[in-house]
Amino acid sequence: MKCFPFMKDISGKTCLLVGGGEVALRKAEKLHPFGTQIVVCAHEIREDLRALAKKCHREYDASLLAGADFVIAATDDEALNARVASDCRTRGIPVNCVDKKELCDFYFPALITAGDVTIGISTGGASPALAAALRTWLEQKLPENLAEVARRAEALRGTMPPKEYAALVHKMLEEGV
Repeated sequence: MKCFPFMKDISGKTCLLVGGGEVALRKAEKLHPFGTQIVVCAHEIREDLRALAKKCHREYDASLLAGADFVIAATDDEALNARVASDCRTRGIPVNCVDKKELCDFYFPALITAGDVTIGISTGGASPALAAALRTWLEQKLPENLAEVARRAEALRGTMPPKEYAALVHKMLEEGV
């Protein structure tokens, strides 16, 4: 699937996360810093995942989709994940089914965050390992004080002609100032 990488404000949005294990925890840990309200549904829920959740339910039922802005199916039960995806499609709710790209409406990129800078790297579900390797490579190339560079660039925005501003930001990034 060819995906367009647009950024969306998900603060205050509700994510129904079906699954309570390690994979579900990784998804919740990516979402939590962005202010997402996470509702978890699983027979067993890790304590560290429970700590990130706004609510927890033991059984998946399609009625839990009411109020969900997007859904992640992260169980080790392929039939349940497929049912969740089908229920979401019927209701027009975007869904991500881990390890089943054909059931996904969106993918999780490998993320680099530094202050207000967020870089998402995706292979369209083809190779999450490649996306992770690219993230590691890029992290080594970026200045350690990227968040500070972004703060300074924001403060200077609108204070000079656009071409001059763009050249200055480029220089700041290269010099890490």
